[in-house]
Amino acid sequence: MDKIGALKQTLQQAELKAKRRTEIDLGKVNDEEAKANEQGFMIVRKRQRAVNQTRFSQTIDENIAYLCQTQYLTSAEFSFIFTLAPMLKMNVNAIVDPVSGQYCSVSEIAAYLKRSRQKTSEMISVLIEKGIMYEFANVHELKIHGRHVTRRPFFLNPEILCCGDKNRLQSGIVQLMIHHNILERARVKLPIKAIVEPHSQYGKLVKRKKFLEVLKQQKGK
Repeated sequence: MDKIGALKQTLQQAELKAKRRTEIDLGKVNDEEAKANEQGFMIVRKRQRAVNQTRFSQTIDENIAYLCQTQYLTSAEFSFIFTLAPMLKMNVNAIVDPVSGQYCSVSEIAAYLKRSRQKTSEMISVLIEKGIMYEFANVHELKIHGRHVTRRPFFLNPEILCCGDKNRLQSGIVQLMIHHNILERARVKLPIKAIVEPHSQYGKLVKRKKFLEVLKQQKGK
């Protein structure tokens, strides 16, 4: 390289350093990036990875094993529960139409599962009695009309099959489960339980010991 070429390179490096120093003074780059540039390196920002949108449901294995050993559920009831997995709404566990996202009626659940409406209705009723499924009924509708007028949502107990993040459960369904406490009253002591801790926006699944501690604290208030 001739002297003129070397001089140009030196001037370019000096200009680059001066520019970077100006940017530092203006708060455009941080000290780590400036030091890297001075040493002839360049910091390349990593691209954020795309969030995986694949739907999934988690079986709560300890609870499944417990229910099998205690024979609380029949094979037919287990089969019905698992066929509902594609219909569960993420982090809510409501039973919805996979395409529209709308709450499903008994007839729509039956149609999706290719089952008879009568058998589907009977199965849902049994699972509600056992605390495996829940439904939100509009009390005002029942008082005024004597029957359900609007569609009432069904939910699957997330302690059995949980769609989404087990630390971000919809608090309403968890509070409903704790309020009715059907499994506990039936002396079905699942190893993993759902709770809503004080001042928490979401429910979550925890070990039974933690569940009992939270219940004790709430009763003591």
